[in-house]
Amino acid sequence: MREDPFIRCLKAPFSLDTEAKWTAFIQQQPDGNFFQSPGYVSLFNGCGNYQPVVLLAENFEEEITGILIAIIISDRIYGIPFQRMLIQGGPVIAKSLPNQGDVLRSMLKALILLVPGKTVFTEIRNLHHWDAEAAIFKELGFTWQDHLNDILEVDSKHLLLDGIKPAKQRQIRKGIENGAIIRLASSISEIEDFYLLLRDLYKNKVMKPLPPVTFFKNFYHKIQHENKGVILIIKYKDEVIGGMVCPFSGNHTVHELYIVSLRDKLKHLYPGVLTTWAGIDFAHQNNFNSFDFMGIGTPQKSYGVRNFKTQFGGEIINFGRWQLINNKFRYAMGLCGFKLLTSLSKLKTYCCKLFSWMVIPD
Repeated sequence: MREDPFIRCLKAPFSLDTEAKWTAFIQQQPDGNFFQSPGYVSLFNGCGNYQPVVLLAENFEEEITGILIAIIISDRIYGIPFQRMLIQGGPVIAKSLPNQGDVLRSMLKALILLVPGKTVFTEIRNLHHWDAEAAIFKELGFTWQDHLNDILEVDSKHLLLDGIKPAKQRQIRKGIENGAIIRLASSISEIEDFYLLLRDLYKNKVMKPLPPVTFFKNFYHKIQHENKGVILIIKYKDEVIGGMVCPFSGNHTVHELYIVSLRDKLKHLYPGVLTTWAGIDFAHQNNFNSFDFMGIGTPQKSYGVRNFKTQFGGEIINFGRWQLINNKFRYAMGLCGFKLLTSLSKLKTYCCKLFSWMVIPD
C-alpha cells in the first residue's frame, strides 16, 4: 500500500474521466477555486506564451488528494527573455487528509523540479491563509510577501449599500441616468473592443504581461457559455467604455480577474465606478456570497487602486504571496527595469497633464 502521495503531471487534452474527477474534487474542497479548475486551463488554448502545468496528487486508491495549476509566462522585456511561473489560488489540498502537509510538500517539490531553467521566479498568489503550513513553504525556499485583498460580502443588499461610500452610490445612479448601459458581452466584436481598451491600459499604465485576445475569446466561448463566469461590459451609444472579466468559484464567489474603463473620458458617466459596480451587482443579483477584488497591493505602499476599491466596502485581508526566486540576478534586473518603466510612465502622464493645463483654456 502506497502511503506517500503519488504526483503526476497531466498533459492536455485531459480524459473525460480525469476532468470529471478533477472538477468534483475542486467543488468539494472549501479552498477549491476557478483558478485550479480544468476551465482555467482551457483559457490558454492557443496562447503561445502561456503554458499551463498541471500537477495531480493521488492516494493508493487513485483518489485525488491535491491539485496544482501553474502557468509559465514567457515574455521579452526590451529584447531580453523573461519567464516566470504563476500559481493563482493553489495548490488545493483535500481538507479531510491527516497528512495534508505531506501532500503539500510533495506537490511543491514536484513543482520545483518542473520549473524550467530560464524561469526567473515562481509566485503563488494565495486566496486563503497558509499559516499552519508556512514552515513547509520556507523549508523549500519560498519567502513570504505581504499582499492585501478586499473581499466584499454581497448576500444582503442593505449591508452591501451601507458599505459603499455615498459619493460612489450617487455616481452609479448618475452614470446610468446619463445613458450608460451595463450588460453581459454578447458578441466577439464586443470582446475585441474590450480587449483594445485593456491592451492600452496594460501597455501604458500597468506594464505587465497581458494574455492575447485568444484568452478572452476562449473565456467568452467556453466559460461564459458554461455559466462558469461572465464578461460584463459598459456601453454608451454603441461604444464599449468599460468591462470586467469575472470567473466564478462555485456558486459562492465572483472574482474580478481583469477590469478596464475609460475613466479619464466621458467623466459624466463615471465609467470606472460603473465597471466595478457591474461585478458587485452581478454577484448580488445572482445569489453569490462574495465578490473578490483580486488584490489591492502591499500594505507598505500607498496604492490608488486600493483607495478606489475600498470605497465599495469589504474586508481587507492579507492572504499574501509565496515567492521562490530562481534567478536572483535577472530578478533584480527585472525589478529595477519595472520600477524605471513605472517612473517614466508617471513622468509621461504628469507632463501630458501639465501640457494640457498650459495650452487648453478652461
